[in-house]
Amino acid sequence: MLPAIISVTAFLSILIGCFCVYLIIEKQKSTKLQSQRFEFAINPLAISSALGLKSRERDLLEAEEGDLRRDTSTSSIPWLDKLLRKLLKGRASYLLTIIEQSGLKLKVSEFLLFTLLTSLTGVLVVDLFFHIPLAGAVIGIVPWAVLNILKARRLESFIAQMPAALDMLSGDLRAGLDVQAGLKNLSEEFPAPIGEEFAKVVAEINLGLHLKDALQNLANRVNSTEVQILCTGIIINRELGGNLSELVGSVSDTVRERFRLKGMIKALTAENQMSGYLLIALPFALYLILNMLAPETYNSFASDPTGQKIIIGCLVSMVFGYLIMNKITQLEV
Repeated sequence: MLPAIISVTAFLSILIGCFCVYLIIEKQKSTKLQSQRFEFAINPLAISSALGLKSRERDLLEAEEGDLRRDTSTSSIPWLDKLLRKLLKGRASYLLTIIEQSGLKLKVSEFLLFTLLTSLTGVLVVDLFFHIPLAGAVIGIVPWAVLNILKARRLESFIAQMPAALDMLSGDLRAGLDVQAGLKNLSEEFPAPIGEEFAKVVAEINLGLHLKDALQNLANRVNSTEVQILCTGIIINRELGGNLSELVGSVSDTVRERFRLKGMIKALTAENQMSGYLLIALPFALYLILNMLAPETYNSFASDPTGQKIIIGCLVSMVFGYLIMNKITQLEV
């Protein structure tokens, strides 16, 4: 058993090391490409000649010239980008949006590679200790779960910052500043995530995008009712006129009240959520304790085909039960 554990540990260490090297190389390539795209937008012919770009790179920059705000490629490797777009089709842009909403600085290919690495690790570990082939591939859902958790936390942090940010924006508008100047102040005064998101809006406007389109991109990235209310109100006010400072102030009061109600609902449903977490963790803890007390009994149970089917059935039932309980305790305000 010890040599097998050492071999698996060494193999996983090599995989993780290769993955880290790949991330560093991809980050350097992405930074270089973004710089070239910006320079190419200023002076396409002169900059492309000065940089000595190949025809393939120049065509790529020309294709992305109208979309300087966002790099939508799934990978910096051209053939891998084409392959992933064909395999994922429309799901590539959806996955890219989810990654942006979580706040991670990853490409789609990097996230998929990390998911594959996690699945492979699960297969090796589960097969080594429980002797259930390929059952550990289920662990590949862990990166997706972490992605959704980071997305939910970032959205919650964004909503928590909104009342103070909108009060500041309302004060700037009353002082005579325009919307763009007010959004710029928000991006400079507030930390991430709200400062980061409004900085993207300001950058898009500075690059020539209309305010309506920049706010619509913000609403798509954040995907929150509060942000949609704010963006829709500003867009309508810009088209029809009115007192924008009062509108932003009323939206701030609405967001603050919705946040208070969500806090009350979260407090009332906390007991049920903790019960769900406990019911999920209890079987694993009980199995580990009993396995330590009677290893010969439970090792034979895990290696028996019938026992393996029972374990898989229990895991599937636990997952469905948790999803049902989580859905019941989630209430929309």
